[in-house]
Amino acid sequence: MVFSLEALQAFQGDSLLLHAGGKLCLIDGGPGQTWAKSLRPRLEELRAARVPGGGPLRIDLAMVSHIDDDHIHGLTDMGGAMVELSEDHQPQPYELGGLWHNAFDDVLGNRASELPAAGGPVVASVGQGRLLRDQAVRLGWPRNQPFGALVVAPREVPFGDATLTVVAPAAPALADLDAKWEEVLAKQAVRTHVTEYADRSVFNLSSIVVLAEAGGRSMLLCGDARGDHVLSGLESAGKLPAGGTLALDILKLPHHGSIRNVEADFFTRLPARHYVISANGRDGNPESATLDAIAASRADDEFTIHLTNHDGKDDLAARLDAFVAARDAAGRRFGIEFRAEGSLGLRIDLGDPP
Repeated sequence: MVFSLEALQAFQGDSLLLHAGGKLCLIDGGPGQTWAKSLRPRLEELRAARVPGGGPLRIDLAMVSHIDDDHIHGLTDMGGAMVELSEDHQPQPYELGGLWHNAFDDVLGNRASELPAAGGPVVASVGQGRLLRDQAVRLGWPRNQPFGALVVAPREVPFGDATLTVVAPAAPALADLDAKWEEVLAKQAVRTHVTEYADRSVFNLSSIVVLAEAGGRSMLLCGDARGDHVLSGLESAGKLPAGGTLALDILKLPHHGSIRNVEADFFTRLPARHYVISANGRDGNPESATLDAIAASRADDEFTIHLTNHDGKDDLAARLDAFVAARDAAGRRFGIEFRAEGSLGLRIDLGDPP
């Protein structure tokens, strides 16, 4: 059966396509450039291949891990294009079976309305979350089924021949976010504290993390969640023994390879055959310390690190070349692969190719 993950060129963000049997799941849409430069072109390729008569491509599930611009913008671009077609009574290129999206308003209720009307990327992302929710309503996309309200862990959801297990966010994490938001409002300095608190993962606390399993294979897609939350979520879902390990086929790293989201035990407890990092050097991601932690966690060389970009910002190429040189000098043989220049993304097939 088909069980594949595509990491599209999403620059500093994430945009993933999960193929499971005949099902297609879109996870995140990347920042502003992504829709035009990689997400829409790739969806059109799939539509041409799967619907030669020119009808809509079925996207069985779209998912927003959380409402940072580098994850949601491409999806609001897609939703906006589809709303415009609907208003013009034009045929739709895509048919969505459902949307998983924890809008900030849904998490925090009316208090989210106390955000200032403008001010910084974090506040803008809250507006993007509201926009996508409104687009989903206008287009009739079923939302957060079968959860009802918020997408909350732990829960297993059938997805054709695959199973999607939501391992985060857990209800206590959302309650913690709720409580900390009260503290922010009490300080009456919303704009400043929201921005500072975002650096301490105010939205990442609500990041949707999914373990996809099919045919004895597995992928863990971490959004921007913190590693300790991922581990505890896997334990709560009965997928990771307490203090034990879970062997994975694919581990999509959290937060674009930032060392702030992982520690050594994250990689020790979640050994994978393939590690996927979507980043372009912005904010120093992927960080060299994260790459070193992956290498140090393994006693063998039977794994590959896949990166969406070799060249990028903040001396990315030089840092990656130094990591490759250190691997070679140590006599290690693990693989390091990059998205091919000019391609829309990279793909890892755990079964038949899509």
